[in-house]
Amino acid sequence: MALSITKTHGSLNDIFVIDGAPTDHFAEADVARAVRLLCDRERGLGGDGVYFVADNGDGSAEAYFYNPDGSASLLCGNGMRGAGRVLLDRHETESVVLRTGPHAFTVRAAETTSYGVRQVSVELPPVDFAPGEPIVAGTEEQAFVDLPLPPYHPSRHVSAVAVPNSHLITVVDDGYDEAELIETGGRVAETPATFPIGANVSFVHPLADTEVFIRTFERGAGLTPSCGSGIAASRAVLSRLGRVAPEQPVTVRNPGGVARSWMLTDGERWQPVLEGNATLVYATELEPEALLGEGPVVFEASYFTAENEAFAAQNGENLRVLKESGIEMELKSPA
Repeated sequence: MALSITKTHGSLNDIFVIDGAPTDHFAEADVARAVRLLCDRERGLGGDGVYFVADNGDGSAEAYFYNPDGSASLLCGNGMRGAGRVLLDRHETESVVLRTGPHAFTVRAAETTSYGVRQVSVELPPVDFAPGEPIVAGTEEQAFVDLPLPPYHPSRHVSAVAVPNSHLITVVDDGYDEAELIETGGRVAETPATFPIGANVSFVHPLADTEVFIRTFERGAGLTPSCGSGIAASRAVLSRLGRVAPEQPVTVRNPGGVARSWMLTDGERWQPVLEGNATLVYATELEPEALLGEGPVVFEASYFTAENEAFAAQNGENLRVLKESGIEMELKSPA
């Protein structure tokens, strides 16, 4: 059975959405191999990850996410935006529920921007500041740990949280340094004794009272234009530190675009909401065997030209704002 593939992006985090569970198309031992070739930007189609979505036909679906290196992950917040958008359009509804592992994610249609960019909101699992499986070895209290950084910053306060992906969040009031983020992310990846399950690393630089710049070095993917769960974790930490009320929407800028995030609160339970673009890039079909070779993969696609042009115009404004704020960063070409 041919793979029905839609390339989507949330804040330029480009994710493939494939109809069906992974084992509907591949032997279990071949899934990681197929994902790696599909995401390869030279031999494959090129992307930041893959969501396999088994549609239940009733406004709900089972979702399975894989990082570009072929490793499985519980969640990709930005990818969930794209997967949800595909289902919202298919069922012509205002909300859908995607389940992954023990978690359920409600994706809702949100207001289209003045540029004509379609948006959705995703309700993520509650934030856990004391996860049962430690992000940092040897610590019982996960709220703050000291993480050695390059010489110009011997240490910073780091908040360790799960959403449910593991994240290390640092607020950098003194300015964003991309080289420092890359080195920190690399150190985390290279020290499994300290970080037994790995972690995504995010730097948060405040731009205004309710506006921040966030950049994430992702486990299994490296430096990406945006990380949805990283935004949610960072937003929770800002309230944990008392910088903004949990229910207050905060505008988040990163190289991939503009999003908003806030908390739904129920006592000590904080559930992050992520709102932003869910843009369809193109649709194509491939035979599964095409992803089990060495490549290159040859394909034809139908592009959603108007959507991509609308997003490009909107993100042009975002990049101008970041440049004027003194943010220097590596930029990725549009998906």
